[in-house]
Amino acid sequence: MCMYIEFVIVDNFLLTYLAGAAATRLCHNKISVLRLSAASAVGTITAVFYPFLPSGLGVTLSVKIALFVTLCVIMYYKTPRPGVGGMMFLGCTFALGGACYAVNATFFQGTDRFCEYMRACPVFSVVCISAAVYAGIRYFIMRMRVPRARAPYEYGTEVTVFGTKMTFSAFLDTGNCVFDGKSGLPVVITDIDRFTDKLDGAAAVEFAKQLPKLRKMYAETHGGKAEIYLIEPTRITVYSDRHGHKINAMVGLIGGGRKFVGSHEMLLCSAALTEGV
Repeated sequence: MCMYIEFVIVDNFLLTYLAGAAATRLCHNKISVLRLSAASAVGTITAVFYPFLPSGLGVTLSVKIALFVTLCVIMYYKTPRPGVGGMMFLGCTFALGGACYAVNATFFQGTDRFCEYMRACPVFSVVCISAAVYAGIRYFIMRMRVPRARAPYEYGTEVTVFGTKMTFSAFLDTGNCVFDGKSGLPVVITDIDRFTDKLDGAAAVEFAKQLPKLRKMYAETHGGKAEIYLIEPTRITVYSDRHGHKINAMVGLIGGGRKFVGSHEMLLCSAALTEGV
């Protein structure tokens, strides 16, 4: 009995935590480690006392549904799209549990061999299989989030500056003919608020230090004369379909409280894409 409880604690806590973490990334939510740990603890406690529950299909379904709802409330209460998060969590739970079952059924066929293996190293098997599936989900998410073209003039754009990689939804603006007079490079333009929102803590501090030193230029826009701060990025990559292309350009930040409207976060200069894409 003691071995059963130890196995159930490690097994269920790990699977619930990894399923919740994977679902969180899939639905683009931000959930604290405390929430994930609390949900994992509740699922583990339920699993420990599960054998003592009355038998019967109705009782089993009721407990599982109640547990699922409880875990979803703990993890996704007051988060964007809680229903999507719950469905993602359910799918990831099936994926992790199914992977463990498939590996054991494939490589340890037969009841005797399976039981012998599980008695020898149960925690190790669950940890390895679950970690492998979680890593696969993370890789899948990364590939699915690669910025790519959504229309002939829309590009995903990655800008690396101050050690931070930022992703923008960019529009190829044929009217953007802004060039940096000193370097001669074309300028891709975004507003300063969107830019700073994408910086992490260390990069934001570095940007604040560099802001007074940044070169400025002025350009005529539909809204009048705009003040633009110029930053030389470490790298700019635009994505056409699923293929990334490095371009040489400066990043221009529009100040003065001006903000881009709509879904586009950056205006690309056609001259910057002539050779890059």
